[in-house]
Amino acid sequence: MLDTGRLPLTGDALACFRQGLDRAANGEHEEAVAHYNKVLQARSDFWEAWYERGLSLDSLGFYSEAIASYDRALETEPNREAIDEIWHDRGNSLHYGLGDYEAAIKCYDKTLQINDAHAMAWQNRGNALLYGLSHYEDAIASYNRALQLNAENYLTWRNRGNALIELKRYTEAIANYDRALSLQADDQVSWQARLLASQQLGLTSLRQPTTKPTWCSEGYEGSSLIEEELHPPKAVQESEAGHQLPLLVVEDDAGQHEIGLENDHYTIGRDPKNDICLRSQFASRYHAVLRRVNHDNGSYTYTISDGNLAGKPSTNGLLVNGQKQQSCALKTGDLIVFGPHVRATYQAAIEPKDLNFW
Repeated sequence: MLDTGRLPLTGDALACFRQGLDRAANGEHEEAVAHYNKVLQARSDFWEAWYERGLSLDSLGFYSEAIASYDRALETEPNREAIDEIWHDRGNSLHYGLGDYEAAIKCYDKTLQINDAHAMAWQNRGNALLYGLSHYEDAIASYNRALQLNAENYLTWRNRGNALIELKRYTEAIANYDRALSLQADDQVSWQARLLASQQLGLTSLRQPTTKPTWCSEGYEGSSLIEEELHPPKAVQESEAGHQLPLLVVEDDAGQHEIGLENDHYTIGRDPKNDICLRSQFASRYHAVLRRVNHDNGSYTYTISDGNLAGKPSTNGLLVNGQKQQSCALKTGDLIVFGPHVRATYQAAIEPKDLNFW
């Protein structure tokens, strides 16, 4: 029996709530929301239903509605142990859903006032500072605290490396990517970022990252970079002419897969007729188009546009680094979100040295 601390939830309401939890666990979030709504018709003071409803709405991409549901949960006096999680998830909806980074940071700060040991709040706070507000030193400080609490999260290491790149601290960045790769050896984004950082140092070949990189509580010490043959990850694809290709790393219901890009354009969507098929019910049949942009130095990059080749927009729209976009030029590390649990990361090719990807 679940209890709000005032009146227990029993009978049909309890059964309906449990059905909602089961639907959410199976990814059936629309059905879950319908069950939570029935619970709330009977017990509008049941904060657990408001909170779980917010999580499902967020998974469906209804971020404003999710935030409103979190607010109702906070108004109905949740258990103290749950308050920090509600603020954290509210921050995530603002951050990754609506792209309101300052409001998201305020939510993460609320979480940390309650629980300073919330590692994910520190990490997501760092992400908002780095990718949203370009406050690189502050982002690193947040990542440092996250790593004090959990040094085994490869994403924190990768993001910390990205912040160091922005400060042109390339040697330290490489050491962070090494740490990320020691924890997640097939993290192609860290591999590509590491290669680009090494190029900025003027190094064309480096040793493979060690599984035991130098690390102390204050941060990385400058590691010696021994030049020897580098065996790049398999996902760094090459054209027939031997040039490395830009890469789109797609994550959907089928897992993670990489696509080397060299054609003039690619259609993207859940219809199998697309050049890049997204295996997700949340993607539109024809969701977006990648278009190649050729540069004077012989290199090329891509832009992405919402909708099909005729310009008909997708259902969910297109988020690039948390911002809704109709069309934009892509740069290395850009995160493209097509819908809940279906996204892609763009990596530019390692090409002429006069290209500055940072």
